[in-house]
Amino acid sequence: MATDAPTPAGREPAPGTVRRGRRLVGRLVVGAFVVAVCVAIALALRDQDWSTLGQLTRPRTVPALAAALAVTSGGLLCAARAWLLTISATGAPVPVTAGVRMFFVGFLGKFLPGRVWGLLALLKLGERAGVSHSRMAGIYLVNVVVVLLSGGAVGLLVAPALLGAHALWLFPALGALLGLLLVRPALVDRVVAVAARLARRPQPARLARPEHLRRSIGWQTASWVLFGVHVWLVATLLGAAPVEALPVALGAFAIASVAGTLALFVPDGVGVRDVLLIAALTVVLPLPAAVTTAIASRVLCTLAEVLTAGAALLVTALRDRRAARAAATSTDTSAERSPAPASF
Repeated sequence: MATDAPTPAGREPAPGTVRRGRRLVGRLVVGAFVVAVCVAIALALRDQDWSTLGQLTRPRTVPALAAALAVTSGGLLCAARAWLLTISATGAPVPVTAGVRMFFVGFLGKFLPGRVWGLLALLKLGERAGVSHSRMAGIYLVNVVVVLLSGGAVGLLVAPALLGAHALWLFPALGALLGLLLVRPALVDRVVAVAARLARRPQPARLARPEHLRRSIGWQTASWVLFGVHVWLVATLLGAAPVEALPVALGAFAIASVAGTLALFVPDGVGVRDVLLIAALTVVLPLPAAVTTAIASRVLCTLAEVLTAGAALLVTALRDRRAARAAATSTDTSAERSPAPASF
């Protein structure tokens, strides 16, 4: 009896074809993201007032500017370390190279309007590493809470300069807040649970390693301090008193950056961060010098972020390639050493 063969039009695509199609779509999405980030960074650098930085680059100021660029890169690396510890605190099995790639790819997404693009990139990279979207979103939320809480704590340093001597009690409050977060990192877990409830998102898994979150908070606080140091270096070049300007620079940059982060639809907090930074710096600098410091800070931060992220992503790519070659070589060696199957 003859059976009706399925027509070509009714055949389902082969699994290999589906995989190739998904891989192609994934590559197109990644390529579009990379192009968009590069265009956004180019526009950000083009729109900067390079003449301001040129006025600062004199032979005697070059070492200070180089130090400012270096400490900004150091702050970014501290933030990357905090991110890796946050991943470890949640118990997610993410390799170090994958975690570093997640951080810097997601970080570069801040140059695009809206924060959703960096999160989407993290979800995609997490999927490649075997982490579900819900768990990756939970890690992202924990990291945001750590960044905002530590940044707000460091931001209190500027309060006495803005509010007067009666605000000196905020210094003990700063120490108490950071101490409480370090002693009881589970408080971050509770804040994340409340944030997820308000956002109507699934509750993330509870922390598996609270001690790693404690270290993450420490590294993130160190990153805020280093970021503020670059502002202090530029401000002192423009005549600010070093001792008086130090807490102002540290606190002003932290609180201005936190405000810029909360401005979700503004790429890299442009405008929001700069206005707040200028307003705080007028305590220790004349307004024109405060404006110059804010512009120089924006240029130095953008350069440091691009250079550091590019170097980190290149190193992770080279390490992954080296590991893949080593695995392939090990497989070939094992195949050569294994005995040939017997023939009967």
